[in-house]
Amino acid sequence: MNKKIIIAGAGIAGLNAAKSAREANPDCEIMMIEASSDNTYIRTRLPEYLSGEINKTVLFPYDDNWFISNKVTIAKNKTITAINPDSKTVTVSNTTLYYDSLILALGSSPFIPPINGVEKRNVFSVRTLADAENIKALAGNGVSCTIIGGGLLGLEIAWSIKQLGCKVNIVEHNPRLLPRQADAKASELLINAIQKVGINVYLNAQVEEICGEECVDSVRLKDKRIIASDIVILSTGVKANVDVLKDSGIDIGRAVKINEFCQTNIPSVYAAGDIAEFNGFNYCIWPISIAQGKVAGHNAALENLSANNNLAEKNKYTDIKPFTNLKIKGISMFSIGDISTNQQEVFSIDEASNKYINFFIQDNHIKGAIAFGEPSLTLKIKKAVDQNKSIISQNNEIAFDDIINSL
Repeated sequence: MNKKIIIAGAGIAGLNAAKSAREANPDCEIMMIEASSDNTYIRTRLPEYLSGEINKTVLFPYDDNWFISNKVTIAKNKTITAINPDSKTVTVSNTTLYYDSLILALGSSPFIPPINGVEKRNVFSVRTLADAENIKALAGNGVSCTIIGGGLLGLEIAWSIKQLGCKVNIVEHNPRLLPRQADAKASELLINAIQKVGINVYLNAQVEEICGEECVDSVRLKDKRIIASDIVILSTGVKANVDVLKDSGIDIGRAVKINEFCQTNIPSVYAAGDIAEFNGFNYCIWPISIAQGKVAGHNAALENLSANNNLAEKNKYTDIKPFTNLKIKGISMFSIGDISTNQQEVFSIDEASNKYINFFIQDNHIKGAIAFGEPSLTLKIKKAVDQNKSIISQNNEIAFDDIINSL
């Protein structure tokens, strides 16, 4: 009997798990269970779809024919209500399904902050294609939109909404934009660029209430300022979808804990993507979801087969350095690695052209970097940080041009 693999979730982690499992084991049975009505789509490009830069077909890299030709069954509009590792079963719409290996790729959901009025009409998160469709139907010239949260997604959504003719406001509780991904100078350049395209930014501000009758009409800040708003978009982070796993015996911290083989503490149960926590971190970013999905799929497909008795046959997940790459036309900011201020900083700034690069050096190695207004150097900088590139110092001094020339 062929091995049966169930993949819970058809997001990017689940898709890559399916692809990897099929490559590793041509004969295994693969079933993906997806709560929505959609095939896998490129969630990171939703802001571009919202702005009209791309159409819906670009979002979907794999149509139904791909699943058929790769012998992957995808059950859509199905919700997993229980998982029983003892019997190796999952319950889906009152149906019990047996698995040999289970891959959890249930993803994450938007965090909804406890703000009065958050339940009103025309208050959205932007997590799904349906969210983007709903916002697109309301947006247009003269419509006022307030985005709560000035993180990476919030900024990209703000720009997208602006392209539809809306008046756009961003409310950010921190005193500067992207404090974890940018230093003070990069944040300054960023907010100047954002405001220059006509987006209002409220820093060090907190929303007290989303006002209106049934439908939102304004946002009131804690300092009592009122922002007229026809649409409110919540961009306040995500949380792993672990509720269905609470009584399963699976070890859960912030998310499902996995080892380097993407295994959980339960035999034959793997996890990948936004639902997974590795070495205490749950970043919820696209490249990590892809990488973990590939490892989980490969190892699940070969588990308990003779070809995988040797540990060397297993694939290992190695931590990916998180990076930030802002996707706003005309505004480029990239950061990667450790950008804490307890390291040596070697930087260059051109105020006239709004170009700024800062390298963070420790023991003559590049540990992190920020680049604003220099998109052509992004890949080279990423490679240098990923490879922990060493820099030769002259008389204990590291020159900026020497770093650039070494990239």
